[in-house]
Amino acid sequence: MNNPWALCHVDESFNASLLGNRGSQLHWFEDQAQLCQYLQEEYVDLLADTGELDEEQTEAARERFALIIEQSLSLPTMVDHLNDLSSGLRRIVWLGSLAELAELDDEFANAVRRYFWGEQGEGDEDPEAPIPESLWPDLLDLMDDFLAEGEYC
Repeated sequence: MNNPWALCHVDESFNASLLGNRGSQLHWFEDQAQLCQYLQEEYVDLLADTGELDEEQTEAARERFALIIEQSLSLPTMVDHLNDLSSGLRRIVWLGSLAELAELDDEFANAVRRYFWGEQGEGDEDPEAPIPESLWPDLLDLMDDFLAEGEYC
């Protein structure tokens, strides 16, 4: 996987700040298609379990997720709509490629880079500077620590 896709979501169903990682989960996928399949299957199942949905409600949610994924013109729009549907259960805080995480001007991506450069840098870097591809393996290694310690919610 040269440029995997990531999904990070946090628990909104209770005071997740009591947990060390804010109830967050990070998943890596080979590509966007695999990530979208996860959203329509396992993510909906997670929401259904948290929200105590019956089978009919779960299937309706799955259909709604599929429609949103199919019709969204951009990833941010898709995330906004999915978060609206899962409000009070889980919230997607990042959905995108590793390359975007390493470069994009986004609240979550900027927080990741600040954490990365704070841990890996020598102090003279821009704390939100893009992370070169040669350092992406180090970025992947730090993601679990970032979720436990970083400021991103």
